[in-house]
Amino acid sequence: MSPRPRIDRATKRAAVADAAARVFGERGVSGTAVADIVRAAGIAQGTFYLYFESKDDVLLAVAEQFVASLGTALESEVRGPEASAPERLTSLVQALGGLAASPANASMAELLHRPENRSLHDRLTEPLAQRMFVLVEAIVSQGVTEGSMQANDVGAAAWFVLSGLQGVERAGTPVAGMPAALDHALVLALRALGVRDEP
Repeated sequence: MSPRPRIDRATKRAAVADAAARVFGERGVSGTAVADIVRAAGIAQGTFYLYFESKDDVLLAVAEQFVASLGTALESEVRGPEASAPERLTSLVQALGGLAASPANASMAELLHRPENRSLHDRLTEPLAQRMFVLVEAIVSQGVTEGSMQANDVGAAAWFVLSGLQGVERAGTPVAGMPAALDHALVLALRALGVRDEP
């Protein structure tokens, strides 16, 4: 009899978090019990506690995965440098709006946007903001180089644009209204960057 293959702790923990994410998406966070998560993961309840201390602990892991996946999705959705800088910025904002409008993301987004979860939101989204800053800075730099955008300080201009996009969220915009509000923020950002014709 051959020994069973060992699954490393991180892989098993991620699998349990994936199962929790599915259940949270179906039942909502408040409607989910640890028993629901272990059933979805196909593990014993005691096994759950080898990887997570509580439902809140697994929720944090799910939120971390969610935010990391948003960053990856945004990076893959933004058009490459073969497009003009205004087109690339537009594709970034459209990707943000699409992610915000996705029913699969709605439950987690609503949870993170609750006022009582502001510190969790800020802690989790800081790495995402850094990834987005790199994208926006590259886009603005390209825009200045190609002459489609005006900015004396590319880094400051990128933070300005990013702050405007984050402001839509911080203003308490409902998840359903995010795409339209982000589009409005895009128009303002393009004007501030001196873009004459919208892409």
